[in-house]
Amino acid sequence: MNKFYLIVPFVLLGAFVVFYKGALKEMEAKELRKQQQLAQVQAADDARRVELERRASEDARKRQEQRDAEERAKEEKKERDYQDMMAQLSSETSGYVVEADAFQREINALEVQLGEMRTSKEKTNNEVFELAKQVELAKISRRNAELEIQRMVDMVAQRLGASSLAQIPPPPPAKK
Repeated sequence: MNKFYLIVPFVLLGAFVVFYKGALKEMEAKELRKQQQLAQVQAADDARRVELERRASEDARKRQEQRDAEERAKEEKKERDYQDMMAQLSSETSGYVVEADAFQREINALEVQLGEMRTSKEKTNNEVFELAKQVELAKISRRNAELEIQRMVDMVAQRLGASSLAQIPPPPPAKK
């Protein structure tokens, strides 16, 4: 029995080694298949990633081209609007210049007319002043003449009063 204690563990150890080596080969084969599958999955992922990156870059390029085209269109529209606005402003400016010239001519004519009216008014005021002066002088002359007449009448009245002709003779004596 002592022999069996030594032989059984060695036999079992041998069986274990045989099974272990078979399991190792199987595990290595599984590991190799697993690595191959991972490599295939990785390759598929890489291919899909490359394709997605290509599509993304193509989409980005298309969007950039579209944005550039829209931006160019906006710039062209802005430039056209600017040119239209400048043309409109230019035509309005020329119209306003013509209108301003017409108003300036009218202002000049009205200023000339105003100047003539002022000189006419001044002339009329001077004439009115001269006429008022003549009227006042005539009134003064008339008053002076009236005073002179009154003075002469008084003088004549005094002389007549002092003269014997002007005195009333005494009434005749009464007859008895």
